[in-house]
Amino acid sequence: MAKRGILGLMMLAGAACTPAPSPDGLETGTAPTVSEAVAAERAALSRCGEVSESGYCGIEFGMAVDEAKGRFPVALEGYEQQPPGSDVSPQRCYELFAVEPVLGVSFLIEGAKVGRIDIITEAVRTDAGFGVGTQASAIRTHYGASLGAKTNALEPEITDLSAMVGATKFIFEIQDGLVRGWRAGLAPTIDYVAHCG
Repeated sequence: MAKRGILGLMMLAGAACTPAPSPDGLETGTAPTVSEAVAAERAALSRCGEVSESGYCGIEFGMAVDEAKGRFPVALEGYEQQPPGSDVSPQRCYELFAVEPVLGVSFLIEGAKVGRIDIITEAVRTDAGFGVGTQASAIRTHYGASLGAKTNALEPEITDLSAMVGATKFIFEIQDGLVRGWRAGLAPTIDYVAHCG
C-alpha cells in the first residue's frame, strides 16, 4: 500500500535534505522533493474544491463507503485488511487513507458510512478558506461567539477550536497560533479525539 501522512512528508523532507550517495557511483532514482510532492498532491486534488458542510470532492458526509471510494480521485485504503468471509461488524469504525500522491487526507468510516474527513495538508481548505497554516485569530474572527474552544484531550498544548455549520462540525487543532490539522464531519464520529479510539 502507498499510504502517506505526516510520516510520509517527514520522510520526503529527509530525503530532500540528505540524499543517500549512490554505491560505487551508480545512478539511482532520486526521491521527490517536498515541493514536488506538494505539487503532485495539489494536482491530484485540483478538481475537488473545498470542504463544505456537505463533504469533499463528491463524497458527502453520511454516504455509503463503497460509493465514496468510487468518487475520490485516488484510491482509498485502510491499514487493516480483512480476509474474505471474515466476520467483521458493518458498524465498526475504521480509517481510509488517500494513497500517493495525496499525502494528508483520510476519511473516518463508521456504520459503513463516511463520518468525517481529517486533513493534515495545506492543499485542502474549507469553503471559508481555512486550513493547515491558517492563523487562529482569523478563525476566531470569522466564527465569533459561536466558536467553541477547549484543550485537546490527548495533547494539552493543543487547543481545539470548533464551529457548527448546519449539522457539520469543523474542528481546528491550534498549535502556536496556527492550524496544524483539522477535521469536519458528523456526530458522533467527528468528536472522536483519537480517530476511532
